[in-house]
Amino acid sequence: MKAVAATGIEAMIALYGGDAAQLLGRAGIDPTAIGCPETRLPLDRYCGLFELAARELRIDSLGLRFGLRHARHLLGPLSEAAFNSPTLGAALSSLSRHFPVLQDQSVVSLRIEAGEATLAYQIRDGRIVARRQDAELSIGAFLSLVRAAAGDCWRPTEILFEHAPPADRRAHDALLGAPVYFLAGCNAIRFPRECLDAYMPAPDVTALPAIERRLSDAARDVRPDDFIGRVHQEVRAGLATGTAALPAVAARLGLAEQTLYRRLRAHNVQYSDIVRGLRHEMARLLLDLPHLSLTDIALLLGYSELSAFTRAFHQWTGLSPSAFRQRYVT
Repeated sequence: MKAVAATGIEAMIALYGGDAAQLLGRAGIDPTAIGCPETRLPLDRYCGLFELAARELRIDSLGLRFGLRHARHLLGPLSEAAFNSPTLGAALSSLSRHFPVLQDQSVVSLRIEAGEATLAYQIRDGRIVARRQDAELSIGAFLSLVRAAAGDCWRPTEILFEHAPPADRRAHDALLGAPVYFLAGCNAIRFPRECLDAYMPAPDVTALPAIERRLSDAARDVRPDDFIGRVHQEVRAGLATGTAALPAVAARLGLAEQTLYRRLRAHNVQYSDIVRGLRHEMARLLLDLPHLSLTDIALLLGYSELSAFTRAFHQWTGLSPSAFRQRYVT
């Protein structure tokens, strides 16, 4: 993750009365790295910073607000290519093609079907469990990019988020101005295809070939997706849909079952441990949302009955989910 994507977070933390240096330190991030175009931050620490800041500052929509306000900084080296593209369609295609230069273990895609365009975003490392703020800041930045071409009053058809809904959705309604759906398969903006023909404001198209070449050169240094992280991601995606068993995950990864088993064994990893660990971490995350019922949480974790979830959670923590929530969730 390019550290330049965090430019502005210190000022925003201060705006809401927080201590930026302290929060950065707790997130394991060197404050001197923020804004450095060539410095990379571990993606899990970057996501953790925004989760920590939102919780400590009690600004539930912090990521979304940051993304809408700091799109050019968030897009880092991709911003120059996007804003010098002739049309919005060209800008979003460039963003999708070069996104790994900005952020590894992640993907952005632009799809067009039946007259509708979908710009989708997702982290591909399922070990990063707490990532709501990152999803919302990314969608906010993409929305700001679209509005640069389509106008400040432009509204998408709908917006999707993969995480659970917040207790209070009014900030989303006010900031996004579109129907918002949660617990989706990925984070995405949907809008009419004709919006892609909108012109970008004052592009320098003569500079674009050189910019694209620089991004293509930078792509040579992009690290490939981490295999264990991809397995975690597919397990995570399959929990709520009942498709987290090894055969289904292997199929989504394009592997034979035995191949997946052998590769996990080569990493000294047990498939059952991945499923158990993800359920445990996600359970703690979801229990922190008091508006979600225990039955809803059990279903999101792939349990057919609340009693099965309760037994498993007690084995992990020595507490029932309800007792854990009463003791630790404020």
